[in-house]
Amino acid sequence: MFKLNIVAPYQSSFTVKTDCCELANSLKLKHGKYIKSEKNTAFLITAIKKGSLCEISFGDKVLTTDIPLRKVEDIMYENRKYDENIFAIHGGAVEYKSGAYLIVAATTSGKTTLTSYLTSKGFGYITDDCIILDRKSFEVYPFHTPIHLRDGGYKALEKLGCAPKNLQLLDDVSIKRYVYMPKNCITSSLPLKKIFFITRTENSNFIEEMTTTEKITALLKSPITEYKIDSNYLSFISRLAAMPCKKLYYSDMNFVAEVIKNG
Repeated sequence: MFKLNIVAPYQSSFTVKTDCCELANSLKLKHGKYIKSEKNTAFLITAIKKGSLCEISFGDKVLTTDIPLRKVEDIMYENRKYDENIFAIHGGAVEYKSGAYLIVAATTSGKTTLTSYLTSKGFGYITDDCIILDRKSFEVYPFHTPIHLRDGGYKALEKLGCAPKNLQLLDDVSIKRYVYMPKNCITSSLPLKKIFFITRTENSNFIEEMTTTEKITALLKSPITEYKIDSNYLSFISRLAAMPCKKLYYSDMNFVAEVIKNG
């Protein structure tokens, strides 16, 4: 029986108990250094092999599945809570000249490939999928989960001559990714400098300014989890919207690198 304690910064922790070696190895690839040795976590998930399937138990719920990694990740996603001083954003973040630059977009938008490209060009790695932002200081905390590239993303980087080396393959039926950890990880919090809401295009590279209303609307759509919409939350979003926020359309990833470098 494997016991995996997943303890990531500023959020709920989980313990996964499983007799499935493949699931245990996939979780290790997914969460990297956040697989800890601590014994006490907030939530317990049990995953037991039943022939070709896996029976997953969480609280009073039990389900049987042939895609255990996806289901375990879904349980953690649906039940994770963040510290009350944290705003958790769905996006990547890189460092340049001791500042944090946020890359905010939906899944399949190319943000992971873009984050990988930027770190290959010397930008510091802060996070790939979940931005941890302090709601008072606007400091961005590092959250170094391994980067998980889809096949298309890896091929795009390979074509540009900057595909990462020493990749590991995460292949769990429903999820196939090429996994690695960038070398230039940022180890301390950094001040927020800019937020880019990115859109990948076929052949266009340009920036659009945003009105205050557009900024607020985009920020309200950006969290990775649900927040209670009250006066305190709306006040925070308004303060965050006062930071530099831009729409960034790109086909050339080097264009994004130059935009960050040029401020």
